[in-house]
Amino acid sequence: MTADAPDESATRRRGARPKLLATTNRDIARLAQVSVVTVSRYFNSPELVSEGVRARLREVIAQTGYVPSQVARRLASSKSGVVGAVMQNIGSPTFARVVQGITEVVDRHGLQLLLASSDYLQHAEARAIRTFLGWHPSALILTRGDHAPDIEALLRGTRVPVVEAWDLADDRPFHQVGFRQRDAGALVARHFLEQGVRHARYVLPASAQDSRATRRGEGFVAAMRAGGADAACVRADEADDFAAGEAAIAAFAAEPPASRPRALAFANDNMAMAALLRAPAHDVQVPRDCGVAGYGDALVAPMLSPALTTVRPDPYAIGAAAAHAALRLMQGGADSGAAVARQEVPCTLVARASSTMLE
Repeated sequence: MTADAPDESATRRRGARPKLLATTNRDIARLAQVSVVTVSRYFNSPELVSEGVRARLREVIAQTGYVPSQVARRLASSKSGVVGAVMQNIGSPTFARVVQGITEVVDRHGLQLLLASSDYLQHAEARAIRTFLGWHPSALILTRGDHAPDIEALLRGTRVPVVEAWDLADDRPFHQVGFRQRDAGALVARHFLEQGVRHARYVLPASAQDSRATRRGEGFVAAMRAGGADAACVRADEADDFAAGEAAIAAFAAEPPASRPRALAFANDNMAMAALLRAPAHDVQVPRDCGVAGYGDALVAPMLSPALTTVRPDPYAIGAAAAHAALRLMQGGADSGAAVARQEVPCTLVARASSTMLE
């Protein structure tokens, strides 16, 4: 036996390598009385399989415990049956509702959602997108439209359908579902103008990576100034939103009354709620001394005293609409030549006691 020859006795002692998956797609095809091609289509493009056949295959798969090999599917098809989605903050109730909307749609079509959270960081989003593309996803749903330059180039060149959810912008090459952030900021500004506010401040989160919050602030300031009022954006120093909200109301209380803004608008409800809760500790009465508004319509916003004025997006509808858009692109093919579509899911202002009847 040469040095390079395999040790046959060792091979016999170890025995043959066991298969990780005992049931094959051929077994599934035989039990369901369909072709192997149909089984493959069921996993890769379930929308092309009739409901009756899908039901039969689901039953056989449940009985056998069959799990398809992802490696084999990647070799056999350019589609994986997976939809990748990157959320900005998976811990946020808002983005949780986006995920719920996406999940319910893709589940009905036999697809699997793979989820990543970027925490508003471009490099984290870039890592998730590269990982997802390595698995040949059927589609990507992304919740930001300002990607890192190399990722932007990668997305423009891929054949994978891409849907950007949450924002609307005129210069994007991908299908979009959502609303214009500047419009959301302007909603709050117009409300304060109607209350007679002539001096206001918009408080941004500490991270400049949350570009959507920045655009909402820009929309707020522009609308206030267009209404003849004075307004400015400030960025919080504290990374934690609740700490940032308390710091903002403390800074307001420390200002001379004559130069204080008449209203504070916050980029998210967490900051606004913290400001409301801590206002009494700083001898600030809302809305007598200062109107307060947030963004997101958190579940506890109407339970506060005073109840919080806020902007209410519809995250579930955005998620579901983004998933439907991805499905249409998948069915039409990445090279179908379909025009870029922009579907608006508008926000609404919910005016409550924290900002109304200002003196």
